[in-house]
Amino acid sequence: MSWIFSFLLLGYVFVRLVLRVRGQLRWIALRETLPVPPEVVAPPTHLSDDLAELFVGSRELRITLIEARRTLTNVEVTDPDAALGRVRDARYRRALMESWTAINRWLRAVRELPEADAARLDDMHLGPRSIAQLRDALEPQWRVAAHARALDPFELDDVHAVAETFERLGQELAAVEQGLERLGDDPYRDRLRPRGAAPPGPQPAPQFALG
Repeated sequence: MSWIFSFLLLGYVFVRLVLRVRGQLRWIALRETLPVPPEVVAPPTHLSDDLAELFVGSRELRITLIEARRTLTNVEVTDPDAALGRVRDARYRRALMESWTAINRWLRAVRELPEADAARLDDMHLGPRSIAQLRDALEPQWRVAAHARALDPFELDDVHAVAETFERLGQELAAVEQGLERLGDDPYRDRLRPRGAAPPGPQPAPQFALG
């Protein structure tokens, strides 16, 4: 009986090795087609200090989510258990948990905005409601990951759902960034004025000499 067990074990190891090599080849072919995180840029000069920090935080969160999507795609194509409809790669859990924390940090920053800045966001329909709803949609997968033990399997459908939600979150954050770029009261004047400088006052009327 021992030789039968050894034969089955050898066959199992061989199948997993083949699946892993196939996954690595698929990843090499696929990785160049995945989204690339945007560059870090300075916030627009017309924003208040708090909104400028929100702009930077939105860009950083969008970068985090794009990197997480790349990780989830890597897990999906390289994990040998994906052929069985599940994954055991710990990178899925880590990407989900870290992204969840980053999303909550962004939502907390919005809640702590001064009333005037929060009102300006609401006026342009840039409030956090959509992002909070997408965060809530991740809660079932987050709870599973938070209570999972090492090497516990995760459903491949959950990996797909998390990746799709990350993509939608990235789109919402990009809209927030674009809205903040348009938020200046007078973009042709304020963008040329140093932050904190008072707006120009009324100019005296020109005087004409008579004679």
